[in-house]
Amino acid sequence: MPVRATILGIVDPHAEELTPLSHPRLTAIGLLMWSFGAMISVLMVWCMRSAEVLRDIGVSAWMPSRFAWAGVGGLMISMIGAATLIRPHPGVTRREALRCSIGVSLYAALLFVYHAIYIGHDVISPSPIFAPGGDALGRSVLRVLMFLLVAGIVWGVRPAALGLAVRSVIVRTGRVDRQSLLAVLASLGIAALGDLLSIATHFSPVSIADIISIVSVVVISLGSVLFTVGMVNICIDTVRIYPVLVRPGVG
Repeated sequence: MPVRATILGIVDPHAEELTPLSHPRLTAIGLLMWSFGAMISVLMVWCMRSAEVLRDIGVSAWMPSRFAWAGVGGLMISMIGAATLIRPHPGVTRREALRCSIGVSLYAALLFVYHAIYIGHDVISPSPIFAPGGDALGRSVLRVLMFLLVAGIVWGVRPAALGLAVRSVIVRTGRVDRQSLLAVLASLGIAALGDLLSIATHFSPVSIADIISIVSVVVISLGSVLFTVGMVNICIDTVRIYPVLVRPGVG
């Protein structure tokens, strides 16, 4: 038995149970594209909100449409990366591949909704957060739909992503969090709750509508921060897993 295999068996007894990747480097790059592309789209939203605040306080009059288009580009990168995760090795079952394919297909709808919110609405809105204009209800509905689509993508891609993650001994020994995607789903639920509260303000008495509106902004902000932190953790995890994927059997 080769020395390398003997050492590997001692360090990680489960390594030999893993099916070799068909295209290790392509899969590893795809995993990075999936996570970092999504991160770009999230960061662009924060850039747009920051530009909005600066505009409202009179520091800048710039309309951040370029951020919105960069976010669309990030989603396209993430979609391409996710497509490489559909069947990374022959051991993937048809059910798992179908589930991942469904997740990837949802990107088309997500791109449309993201464009509708951040380019179709926010660019012409007086102030998307504090003064969203006459179509505030439509924007909140679109945001809830966006969260549902992201949740569907996470649901579809999660088994494939975890299947790649467990190839690393740092995951199996608990040094990388397996629950990052579940944390992202939880944060999406919080943000969606905020938008549901925002929708409720349109059907509430005027006496309490303002209070609900303030609470909705706080809840949306909390969910957005938690979602961003979760995405940062996922990006860090994919960077740590990358060298394991390009060198099968070593992790």
